[in-house]
Amino acid sequence: MICIVEILHQMQQGATAPYLCLADNGRKYVIKRQRAGFEGCIKEWLFGNLGQNIGLPIPSCELVYVDGSLLEYNDDYQFEIGEGMAFGSEHISDLQEVNYQQLQVFSKNILQDLYVFDYWIRNADRNLTELSGNPNLFYQQSNLDVIVLDHNLAFDKEFLIENHHKLHVSSQFWPAQIDYELQQSYEERIKRALTSWDDLIEDIPDDWKEGVDNFDGLIDEIKLILNEYQNKQFWEELK
Repeated sequence: MICIVEILHQMQQGATAPYLCLADNGRKYVIKRQRAGFEGCIKEWLFGNLGQNIGLPIPSCELVYVDGSLLEYNDDYQFEIGEGMAFGSEHISDLQEVNYQQLQVFSKNILQDLYVFDYWIRNADRNLTELSGNPNLFYQQSNLDVIVLDHNLAFDKEFLIENHHKLHVSSQFWPAQIDYELQQSYEERIKRALTSWDDLIEDIPDDWKEGVDNFDGLIDEIKLILNEYQNKQFWEELK
């Protein structure tokens, strides 16, 4: 088990009040717990790992333990973190949020993968146009490597494919037509990604499960949506 040994500071970005922390393995993690909501933590855990399985550049996702002694003298820590298991995303230094003009320099394949992935998990929280947006997509200034973050708002029940086509950060890089070979490739990658599903569910901490209404129902709904990739209509709407 990875244990947090020091809470360093709150991150400037993010409505879920993430904190940068040092763990007993010597690594730093950006952690989320109470303020993000336990459903949000569950989504971060599931979709972060599934995204890694697909091949997206998502930082290592870990379950990290926060001991109550670290929170004892800080009301904000007690309210926003709380004692128990937290979602931890390994900290990547030197990150800068992408802007619209920079998109052309990044890997087209990664941007296309991200377009399909966010459609698959119904994530409407990665938008960017020439006017404005909230891309939740970053790059390392030292090497221009793309980094994908934040999945707590995925599984959006008001997700609209029309908005995805118009607003998603990668929409301009998606081909007008999907050929059979491309579709088959994505189907195989999604199928492989889901082979870890049962293990991911089993690892979800008990206090997260208890912190949401009808945990089993939530997981069943998410799995039902994720399995839609097997339907022809799924791919027709993506065209």
